[in-house]
Amino acid sequence: MLNNIIANLNQIIFPKSIYCICCGSVIDSSRSYSLCDSCIEKIKWVGGNTCEKCGRVLNERTHHRLCSDCRDFPHYYDRGYTCAEYSLYERAIVSDLKYNDKSYIGKVLGNILADRMLAEFTADELQAKYDFVIPVPISSKRYETRGYNQAEIMARAFSKLTGLCLDANVLIRTASTEAMKDLSRSERYSNISGAFEVTGHGKDVLPGTTALIIDDIYTTGATAGECAKVLKSAGAERIDILTFAAGGDRGRFSRHLLTKKVNEYRKEDNEYAKTGQND
Repeated sequence: MLNNIIANLNQIIFPKSIYCICCGSVIDSSRSYSLCDSCIEKIKWVGGNTCEKCGRVLNERTHHRLCSDCRDFPHYYDRGYTCAEYSLYERAIVSDLKYNDKSYIGKVLGNILADRMLAEFTADELQAKYDFVIPVPISSKRYETRGYNQAEIMARAFSKLTGLCLDANVLIRTASTEAMKDLSRSERYSNISGAFEVTGHGKDVLPGTTALIIDDIYTTGATAGECAKVLKSAGAERIDILTFAAGGDRGRFSRHLLTKKVNEYRKEDNEYAKTGQND
């Protein structure tokens, strides 16, 4: 009770909504997703051709309906959805959420997730499609260090806006794994293998159900796949994944496209450095 009072007072005195969640610029409360005009334009919102399996943005010149990753590797989950391509600005937002004690960003991302799905389905369709929402759990050790699970904050905001049932007690993380960001594909899969377990409650409620897993980012699909595998082994019928951002389809670039992408990222780095918010 006291903690809630203190938190509410802090929000009144130091409102988070007056700062852009990406660059930190002062904004007013009318700005969508707490992003300034400049940053909201630079976020690489998903649109156009996307992979029909994982949902990531497809290579510009591909004639395939699946990204190179989904063509080459099987996934345990059924369908993936995402909101943006994981690039410089998206990375800055996620980094602040996870490593800079800015848990309030999770609610904003949850709102973005809800708008993403409600743009494709009505609330009634979503509620008919999914029995519940499951946030990807973090280890107890990481929870003690961070103080919150960013995926659960996102999932709670998403559930509130869509009317979907949130169940954060279905899946637990039983192992503290190495941070994934510097690992190769094979290392990511080895690192996450066996890290999740379905709870007793989960074994009771999962059989025959369809669930939507929520996480912050999607790269190789190692985490999403491991969660889906464990949930399906406990009887879940279908598992989809929803994230704020996903890496683009970069598996098979021509030399021309690779050079183009490198130049784009260099330009982004230079622009973002001017804001003083570089990693």
